[in-house]
Amino acid sequence: MLAHVKPHDPYEDLPPQARSLHRRALVFDAHADTLTEMTDREYDLDLGPGGTHLDLARCAQGVLDAQVLTCFVSPKCLPDGSARRVRALLDTMDRQLARFPDRVALCLEPGDVQAARASGRLAGVLAIEGVHAIEDDLGLLREFRRRGVRSMTLTWNNSNGWADGCGDEGPHGGLTSLGRDVVATMEQLGMVVDVSHAARSTFDDVLDVASGPLLASHSCARALRDHARNLHDDQLLAIAAGGGVACVNFYPGFLVREGPARLSDVLDHMDRFIDVAGPDHVGLGGDFDGIPAGPVGLEDVGALPRLTAGMLERGHDEAVVEAVLGANLLRVFDGALERVSSEAAAGAAASGASNITCANAQRVEPDAPDHGAAT
Repeated sequence: MLAHVKPHDPYEDLPPQARSLHRRALVFDAHADTLTEMTDREYDLDLGPGGTHLDLARCAQGVLDAQVLTCFVSPKCLPDGSARRVRALLDTMDRQLARFPDRVALCLEPGDVQAARASGRLAGVLAIEGVHAIEDDLGLLREFRRRGVRSMTLTWNNSNGWADGCGDEGPHGGLTSLGRDVVATMEQLGMVVDVSHAARSTFDDVLDVASGPLLASHSCARALRDHARNLHDDQLLAIAAGGGVACVNFYPGFLVREGPARLSDVLDHMDRFIDVAGPDHVGLGGDFDGIPAGPVGLEDVGALPRLTAGMLERGHDEAVVEAVLGANLLRVFDGALERVSSEAAAGAAASGASNITCANAQRVEPDAPDHGAAT
């Protein structure tokens, strides 16, 4: 549980079981656009201005232990401003780490999320939204990985030189040859491949190429809301078959066709994910600070205990709730890094080195093919 929790309990109306479980569980969300808000509106995590969804006070109120902080790059930054934008967003994260060393931690290695939580700090995991951010250059992918990025979506809504997105008529029919290279390189670097925003053709190609578990960081159930950003049941099954996690988005437009969305709608989509994929393959992907407003009853991260109470009220046992709140997502991120650490250690052993550890192995980038800039 994070330090600096207010002395009173803002959720004293919730059942004691829900309050206790929420404090005990690891709460880990897979997608927030807070870095974009902080960069553009020039504020820090200690105090979010009106209209934002995530700051340190509300993380403490909602007992949010870990958050994937996404570097969103608008297609308007193309063709040559995307990398500059990512660097600016990463600089914002560096500023938070410098300002709040006792309250925020950047997680790079297996075990870092749990270590941050144990020390009372918000565990931050960095991601990029849209491979167009690397400007057709795998060298930029390696640069951003060195700066802490551990996951990336292959597209935003737009298609790019690597893959087709869900929001346009993609020209490629899925992954390009360069897109296949970027998936392979991400896995070599211990980065989690995120299929949210991908066109169906891209999703299917990723299944053929990827060897590790996949993440859908912020999507909903297509069976409940027919939207191009949502996942069909067979996609949920495919993610589960590979050991991955599909995370429910809180954006009202993905939850319901019209009218205000409510906490109950989030729970409906969560139930669908659990029924189809199984409880070990579902997580939270709120999209806070990337959506205009959250559902009624789940307006910001401070309201997350109500989600726990809602799951219990619907009959899910505590083990299922703990898995969905964060244990599943932790498994995917730690697993990707552990595979790279094991491969690095095995390679070092084969070459005669005997003192490679998980920590120092991660300071050396694994070899990756250098295909240069795409044309």
